[in-house]
Amino acid sequence: MTVRGGGKPRGAGVGGVASEEPRRPVIDSGWDDYIPPDPAEIAAGRGPRPFATRRDYRKDRFSGLSPILRFIAFAFVLGGLVVGGLFFVALPVVRNGIVDWAAENPTALQLPFVSDIVRGSLWSSISQPVDATDTEVVPIVIATGATPAQIGDQLVEAGVIQDARAFVYEAIEKGATQSFQIGRHVVSRSMTVDQIIANLTSAPAAPPTVRITFREGLRIEQMVAELEYKEANPDDPTAPLTMNISQFYDLAIHPPTDLLSQYPWLKLPAGASLEGFLFPATYQVAPDTTPVELLRMLLDAFVSHAPPGLLALPPDQIYQTVQIASLVETEAKIDADRAPIAGVYVNRLNPKLWPTGLLDADPTLNYANDSVWLQDNPNIETWVNYTFWNPITTTGALSQVVFPGALAAYNTYHHAGLPPTPICSPSAPSLAAAMAPDTADGYLYFLAKNDGTGGHAFAKTQAEQDANLKKYGYTN
Repeated sequence: MTVRGGGKPRGAGVGGVASEEPRRPVIDSGWDDYIPPDPAEIAAGRGPRPFATRRDYRKDRFSGLSPILRFIAFAFVLGGLVVGGLFFVALPVVRNGIVDWAAENPTALQLPFVSDIVRGSLWSSISQPVDATDTEVVPIVIATGATPAQIGDQLVEAGVIQDARAFVYEAIEKGATQSFQIGRHVVSRSMTVDQIIANLTSAPAAPPTVRITFREGLRIEQMVAELEYKEANPDDPTAPLTMNISQFYDLAIHPPTDLLSQYPWLKLPAGASLEGFLFPATYQVAPDTTPVELLRMLLDAFVSHAPPGLLALPPDQIYQTVQIASLVETEAKIDADRAPIAGVYVNRLNPKLWPTGLLDADPTLNYANDSVWLQDNPNIETWVNYTFWNPITTTGALSQVVFPGALAAYNTYHHAGLPPTPICSPSAPSLAAAMAPDTADGYLYFLAKNDGTGGHAFAKTQAEQDANLKKYGYTN
């Protein structure tokens, strides 16, 4: 039994009836954890421990601080952990909120603590470019009335900055919000926000242009191939050529009356193209230049570079001069040879000097041979990879080469006179040579020297030509 309040255990009364002695009140002395000694210990002579040595477990449990103070300490520590956790979790949210608020209310940046928070939050976006190795140009067009926030959004959309707020903040800090220049600017992903702001507050870039070079001696289909290549491989990917090249080709082959009417001197034979009149040069054109606009540029350049007096000739003589000039262009490599080569062809057109009237001009056959290939390959995209002007190969005499239809007349070994049309775009020196051919020496033959100079040897007779053939390694 458990001893409580120092009372004795209730015993049985007489006859085993429980005693009716009144129960004493139970007094909690704090010792209800007391465990009586084991009888075996008593028998062994070991009595209970002295009273003074008994352990008071309640006293140990609440030693030191009182329970209320301990609770307060526990609550304080727990509260600190909670507040600390909330601080680290909520701090980014609070900072972003302040940054967003400052972006919408720039005057808030006048408060130092707000400015510091914004700069600290956006510093990496301000100081670091999106990609330091990516220098590809990206066009940015600032419209009239555009705000810094709108410009920032445009920069983000273009992928050149990371955060529009960083752009707005830095623009405000630098006092540049009213200095952005309307127009087209060129930036890159390798630029920092500061560099981009400096660019956008400077004068706009010049309007984009496409550089197109038509070298001397190209036929119209080669010009088309050059345009195709330029469109597929733009020098500036942000401003590629967007011309309808098929339309350019159609207009060059079948020039419309309204175009020809702008050049009264240009009277083409029926069905003739603009071959020979599209002047070879380098042109800077707008990316969206139309086919008609480019054709006008080429014709205008022809007018500008035509030798004096050419355009004052009757239209048929202008056309004949261009025909001869195109032959000179395909043969001559140095300017000193142009007038003599032109003279040879003019002399061969003189029945007194050359009774057959055959020009025997290899380039006209090459032109016809390429034209046959072009008829079989009408897809202009394939012309980029075709090699033009390859010498025609045949096991027989060139005079026996037959071309289909109207192309047959380009075999000047078989058909007398000039070819039906010019065969390429001649340069200004070739046009000048055709206007003033060197016929005084009476040359009727010429051949390439094959000595690395690019020059030609000329002869008046077949005997002189045979000697030149031997001299320059054509015959033994």
